[in-house]
Amino acid sequence: MISSSTIRTPAKQSFWVSLQIQSRVIKALFLREMISHFGRHNIGFLWMFAEPMMVTVGIMVLWTLVGHEHGVMPSAGFALTGYSAILGWRYCVNKTSVALTANKGLLFHRNVTILDLALARAIFEFSAVTVSFTFLSITLIGFKTVSAPAHPLEALCAWILLGWFYICAGLIAFYLAEKSDLFHRISHVLMYLTLPLTGAFAMVSWLPKKLQSTYLLSPMVNGIEMLREGYFGEIVQAQYSVSYLITCNFIFTAMALFLVSQVKKFSGSE
Repeated sequence: MISSSTIRTPAKQSFWVSLQIQSRVIKALFLREMISHFGRHNIGFLWMFAEPMMVTVGIMVLWTLVGHEHGVMPSAGFALTGYSAILGWRYCVNKTSVALTANKGLLFHRNVTILDLALARAIFEFSAVTVSFTFLSITLIGFKTVSAPAHPLEALCAWILLGWFYICAGLIAFYLAEKSDLFHRISHVLMYLTLPLTGAFAMVSWLPKKLQSTYLLSPMVNGIEMLREGYFGEIVQAQYSVSYLITCNFIFTAMALFLVSQVKKFSGSE
């Protein structure tokens, strides 16, 4: 657990020393999130990825039973890549938005900041989906339901870039939730409204030509297209821009850091 007596901040210290301290704080907050969410009993932290895994498995089974076809892509693989990405988006936004409400008392420790609370929750939620995605991928490959990724490094890079975007979105949602109670009331509706913009349900190449460039304005679409190319290789006609996705991530990072820095002005946490 975090103790103000174990982490001390000198009056003057280098950037790297400060970074090391805050990394330790975020690590401690991450472990606290795990314990407070899942406890120490029964299967404990395994629920961290069991919950998103059950949702993804349910969708894969449903699509298989109703006979969904996705060209040369197996239904299980299409659902795995699409719904795992959607869960990362939903979990990071919805659950990071309430991070301050649940942990405001921890601001008593001088090394714990509002940014630490938001960042630890966002990283925790994305980590849960990542473990679920990895476990399901290995299991499905073992049962030969899907093939091993054609380009593993590309798939990994795509997942990291998506995670970067989701975490930034979670920090922005954190600000919006603290700024107005209205966000809590409409956030779940917004999540459903943004589903068509995630790229989880259709490849860009399946759309009419006149809509493709508009669809690619969504950073998530670019990330999922890249992820599916990494998984399925040349059997899919993926369209995406890595430079555009990275540029969007940098913009969202700057925006998220600025907005979170404003939270203490109206949250009563000063």
